[in-house]
Amino acid sequence: MCGVTGFVTRRTSPGFLSGTLERMTDALTHRGPDGYGYLLKQWADGQVIGLGHRRLKIIDLTDRSRQPFINPRTGCALVYNGEIYNYVELRNELVKKGHSFVSTGDAEVALKAYEEWGVDCFSRFNGMWALALADFARRKLILSRDRLGKKPLYYCRAGSSFVFGSEIKSLLRFPGVPRTPNYEKLFRYLSTNYRFVDIDNESFFAQIHQVPKGSFLEIESDLSATSRPYWHLPEKYDTEISEKDAVARFLDLFTDAVRLRLRSDVPVGCMLSGGLDSTSIACIAYKRLGVPIITFSGITGDKPGVYDESEYINEVVNEIGATHHYIRPEPARLIETLTEMLSYHDEPVCTVTWYTLYLIAKKIRGEGVPVILNGHGGDELLAGYWDHYHYHFFDLRAQGDEAEARYEEECWKKNHGRNPAELEQYRTYISALANGTVNSMSRFPDYTDCLAPEMSRKYKKEIRLVSRMPTMLARRQHLELLWETIPASLRPEDRNTMACSLESRSPFLDYRLNEFCFSLPGKFKIRHGLGKWVLREAVKGILPEKVRSRKDKAGFIAPADEWFRRLLPDQIQEIVSSRVFSERGIYNVPRVKQVIEEHCNGGANHAQFLWQLLNAELWLRTLVDTA
Repeated sequence: MCGVTGFVTRRTSPGFLSGTLERMTDALTHRGPDGYGYLLKQWADGQVIGLGHRRLKIIDLTDRSRQPFINPRTGCALVYNGEIYNYVELRNELVKKGHSFVSTGDAEVALKAYEEWGVDCFSRFNGMWALALADFARRKLILSRDRLGKKPLYYCRAGSSFVFGSEIKSLLRFPGVPRTPNYEKLFRYLSTNYRFVDIDNESFFAQIHQVPKGSFLEIESDLSATSRPYWHLPEKYDTEISEKDAVARFLDLFTDAVRLRLRSDVPVGCMLSGGLDSTSIACIAYKRLGVPIITFSGITGDKPGVYDESEYINEVVNEIGATHHYIRPEPARLIETLTEMLSYHDEPVCTVTWYTLYLIAKKIRGEGVPVILNGHGGDELLAGYWDHYHYHFFDLRAQGDEAEARYEEECWKKNHGRNPAELEQYRTYISALANGTVNSMSRFPDYTDCLAPEMSRKYKKEIRLVSRMPTMLARRQHLELLWETIPASLRPEDRNTMACSLESRSPFLDYRLNEFCFSLPGKFKIRHGLGKWVLREAVKGILPEKVRSRKDKAGFIAPADEWFRRLLPDQIQEIVSSRVFSERGIYNVPRVKQVIEEHCNGGANHAQFLWQLLNAELWLRTLVDTA
């Protein structure tokens, strides 16, 4: 894991070029404290290209893997962030084709793969990456991101220059890159739910954009940029697969996804929540792959099964004999810690969960563990959210299977104690989903009245997301994976962990597993009123039965409503009563104060909005007002 940055510019002063590239690269030191490198070289038509790199040593700890990685024979240079987990297999294939290697790392494999296959190499990579590749022979700069956008890569046109980097802060160190807020994105963040922040390729800065996930950008000598996708999630079911084959295939793919993500020349740990996903990773690593693993668990409160899942965690730790660490993040310095976080994130943080995970990441790195596995993606792939059941019931009825729908509903009520009337809350949304197009703004509480009327007039727009998956359940999961929940998790996860020089890996986000799970009909995901059926079947005899058959779902959450009521009301009131807050022209200040009062008095739970309000204002003060 590393940080990359650079530019193509017509500004040719040696002092400007070297000084600017060094400052941009230094802004990413936390992403790569183990080394650095620069390249400045003539490009085309009087232009100069600069590539900067900060290195976190994970694979091949020698200087042979230092970047920028340059091949003078072909005229290609690479700066690269991430891991190509199948680099060993790709390297062997490239050796057979006549390539030689000076390192044992994956960066050189990425460069040689491009030299052999061109941009088709990206579809061969299994991993997470953000890279910049300068092809001097073709006079093209290529920026590429992994399929789901786990690794970030931003870019901006600044006058006669093209600037890019792993984090926005590196771009802001190039003269002329504006700090103008993206008010439409800010409006979406504040007025509705965080899920709709990452539905496009824009950032919270108006002129700074993201390289689209699953795509690469080709930048020509005239600085024009063309985006080309190299991956799409298949949109059809395998209706012929048997239960036995589905379970066996899932177990094989999942085991291999874990195996590849255990490749490292430094210690690897695993987050352990007590839930099905993280427990499966830890138990597969130990029981099927024979790899002892260090585990870490966060406890955010005292309520068992909600904020404290130690009952289940201890079952797993005892089963696999893991070296285990409990971490209890506290909210005592929330404002100060959030301000610190924003200096790494460069953008508002979606939920308070990431505050607690930031503190956990710091503790993990403090234990000398540079790589951590997590369970991100299990819910989206395998129907792990509460509302997924409703889509499945709808699908069963649409397929004419009323008896099965009634059976699943009865199991669902028995297992979870839920009210069937919940279905009415989703009926309008499901109707839109049936047409393949969704107005997402209507699914969650709307805080538009907390914003200035001018903000609404300018920026309140109907958001429509499109999915052509064959069923309602698959469409819901598709939207979550590509636009709603996974992007909103990957962005803060990357910043949290890289702030601590910690690499985070997600076996459930292996693209092969994604494609396979989306090929499975809903009956392989929800059965007998429980989600994740194929996973539960695959890990029989591998997981403690108490965890494998668990019916409840806690998720990793923090008691934000309590924190805002007991610990932060004075600090929030001070912020919203300030002159700078009232003069921004963003907020409806009287309504904001009313919402705060409602929350603090226990009349309503506005914790999510208050978190987003606090984030937005501290972000503006920290990264915009300081320009």
